[in-house]
Amino acid sequence: MRTKSDSFLKKNRALICSFFLPVIIMLGYFIFRQMYPFGKSSLLTVDLGQQYIDFFAFFRRTLLHDPSNFFYSFSKALGGGMLGEWAYYLMSPFNLLLLFFPGKTLTAGIMFITLAKYGCAGLSFAFLLKKTKMQQGAALPLFSTSYALMGWFIANQLNLLWLDAAIFLPLIIYCLIQLTVKGKSIAYILMLGLMLIDNYYMGYMICLFLLLFFCWHETVSYQNAKTFFTHLWLFILHSLSAICLAAVILIPTFFSLLDSKGQYTQESISFKFEYQPLKMLSKFIIGSFNFEQMPSGYPNLFVGSLALIGFLTYFINNRFKLKERFVAFVITAFLFLSLCFEPLDLLWHGFQFPVWYPYRFSFIVSFWMIYLAARSFKKMELPQTWKIGLAAFIYAGIIWYVLDNIKKFSYISKENLSFTALFAALTLIVLGAFAHPNTKYSKLIPYLLLFLSVIEVSANAVYSLNNLSYLTQSEYSQPASSLSKNSKTLSTRDQSLYRTGQVYSRTKNDGLANGLNSGSYFSSALEKSIPDFYGMLGSPDGDNYVTYSNGTIISDALLNMKYFISAKDESEVSGKQPLTSLTEKPDLKTYTPVSTNNLTKIYRNPNAISLGYVANKKLKTLKEFYDNPINYQTQWLSDITNTSTNVKYFNAVDFNEVVFQNVNQQVNLTDATLRRNDLSKDAQVVFKFTPKTNDSYYLTLGSSLDSDNVTLFLNNEPLKQYGTFRHTVIVNIANHSKNNEIILTAKFKKPSLWLNNFVLYRLNNRLVKQQLTQIKKQQVKLNHASQRSLSGEVKVSGHNQIFASTIPYSKGWHVKLNGKKVQTYKVQGTFLGFDLPQGKNKIQLSYWPPYFGTGLLITLLTLVLILLPSCLKLKKRISKRR
Repeated sequence: MRTKSDSFLKKNRALICSFFLPVIIMLGYFIFRQMYPFGKSSLLTVDLGQQYIDFFAFFRRTLLHDPSNFFYSFSKALGGGMLGEWAYYLMSPFNLLLLFFPGKTLTAGIMFITLAKYGCAGLSFAFLLKKTKMQQGAALPLFSTSYALMGWFIANQLNLLWLDAAIFLPLIIYCLIQLTVKGKSIAYILMLGLMLIDNYYMGYMICLFLLLFFCWHETVSYQNAKTFFTHLWLFILHSLSAICLAAVILIPTFFSLLDSKGQYTQESISFKFEYQPLKMLSKFIIGSFNFEQMPSGYPNLFVGSLALIGFLTYFINNRFKLKERFVAFVITAFLFLSLCFEPLDLLWHGFQFPVWYPYRFSFIVSFWMIYLAARSFKKMELPQTWKIGLAAFIYAGIIWYVLDNIKKFSYISKENLSFTALFAALTLIVLGAFAHPNTKYSKLIPYLLLFLSVIEVSANAVYSLNNLSYLTQSEYSQPASSLSKNSKTLSTRDQSLYRTGQVYSRTKNDGLANGLNSGSYFSSALEKSIPDFYGMLGSPDGDNYVTYSNGTIISDALLNMKYFISAKDESEVSGKQPLTSLTEKPDLKTYTPVSTNNLTKIYRNPNAISLGYVANKKLKTLKEFYDNPINYQTQWLSDITNTSTNVKYFNAVDFNEVVFQNVNQQVNLTDATLRRNDLSKDAQVVFKFTPKTNDSYYLTLGSSLDSDNVTLFLNNEPLKQYGTFRHTVIVNIANHSKNNEIILTAKFKKPSLWLNNFVLYRLNNRLVKQQLTQIKKQQVKLNHASQRSLSGEVKVSGHNQIFASTIPYSKGWHVKLNGKKVQTYKVQGTFLGFDLPQGKNKIQLSYWPPYFGTGLLITLLTLVLILLPSCLKLKKRISKRR
């Protein structure tokens, strides 16, 4: 047994080294940076800390506690299908490792997965090189470590969901080679199909590259036209089979995207360069990455000196046929043009400009460069000295160009450039010194190069990642732990289906992570109708997020915000309050306290209305309009009960006093433009008013009053308000404050300030509660509720009534009314509705992902067709043995 084990290790030690070398390098860095569990810091930064970790918590909760979340979840904003979210964020098999990391240890699980992906990327590339007999021995970890620690991988280690693509790519390429050379088909279908299931977005990019690689490989192995067309047929047939294999995910996701990302597809394309192409040369320098490169930077192309030199020498290496090198050059030109020419850039990104993280397909370019470098140095047979010298000349040109333009590149210092030049020089010296294969020291070449390469790629990782800041472990664990406690308290207290508003938060996906239907959400696959609704309602929204932070008594009730969780004031907490308040919420004074712990309070909203209610059919014609949330909420409430449009729930109120400090005075404030008198001095405006009643008071703020333009203070304390919004929002600033002066201060951040939709309103709380009480009499009484099925009863007393809900409309919702299927439609352009007859009605709602059944059937049929021939062959073999 030990002999077999020793034999296996000896035979595969280069592959084992290819796995563990990147892991050891990055683990050493994480320990040095004191990343949890090795210290107080964490790997969480940008989207990993603000979005993905919450999806990972949701992943654990779904698999361990509530599998119905796989198809639908009310934690997705106001509710929505989840299959598209799983397809984009959570289908990586590596995520199963997270099941062993509960609670605050989830950050340790993320580190474990990150390290595993570094290792697997190195292993898969080494596997490709070994199986194609391109490299062997120490040369395997030499090139595979450059691949695993390439600039794209380092820059995107926080985008864990994309890293699988770099792992799958070498394996898919190997399977494609096997398909065309030996006709082995199953592995190619399975590997490409699994990639598309793992992450269809990155899988799409790989599919585009496969077209290019196939053309190149056919040039390399060309025999005759007949063989070429046979290979082409095999390639097309088996690629389509892989797509069919993934149909269970691809088809329902495609139709889901039509309601989300598909609605933002770029309609006009400019035939232009996005930047001066030479600037991408700066990305071959060590440490050429920082935070500014995330939202809008250049492609991450760092591959190390050896790979770059090998890539350059490939095109002048006459060991390879001229037509092979010519096709490779054309493909290379196309790839690099894609990195700067807008139409091609859009092609790789599915005709949508990326929101942050540009040129996401650059891992493919890096793979191509390292692959050609490994081919150029095949089995460490080095090119002639003059060819290495020519590559050195080009490399020197790159360094000189960056040095000459270094002020244009904020992410590069002279120190970085010096290290790059040093490693380039040392690599060239080794290559030049051992260019003749007969030298007795030739066997040392891969080891010397490996030593240099490891130090170089490690330096790049250190310099690049040191440019980012990270959350501390406590910044994640304290609010996450508190939210988890709040969720458990509410689930114990009330097991019905309801929504829970947040007055404090960690991220917009707190609800998703903790099983709270919070109304907030952040996802690249968010249905467009949801941010559209929030934009009209008066809460912050964007193309890929919504935040329910600006509710009124009306919206809290109609959206079934039955509970609110709030952080205690500093004065109520022993020590420092670690929780961050999301919004002002004086309206909590009218809600009922139900629970408290050392950091938070929970309130019950007595006005909350069920997810479904009876409304007048007039609601079906409610118009969509933006930047007037007061009128929208008034119209919504009035249309439900068919109340006269002359009824006013909100009344505009004047400020008692306005003090202008270093600002030109204005009589009419709404939509006025205020300017600093002296640009060298601070400027602010102080607004004062004293409520005459204990009603709710709200302030509307247009998009020009966001945190980029002004800092707002309420009673000399920073106003708690989500900082960015693109439509007018409503801010609750007073309740039960009769005869208490309220002071609002606006401090300028720029020379001028536009008071866009800046109006103070008083809500007639008594009238609103009367209307809400009337609606509650005809709300649906749910007797069963889960994530994807609801049933209940409702009595309709009048004519012209409909079932209205705050369940987002989807073709996946199927409704039975008194046992019979009924047609559904959109209400308010957002929600599910259908007609209701007079009398007592039994309602059943069930959700099934649109086109999921079709996709599942295609996947199963494809599996049968793929596996059936193999099963028949196996059966014949067994029969022969008998």
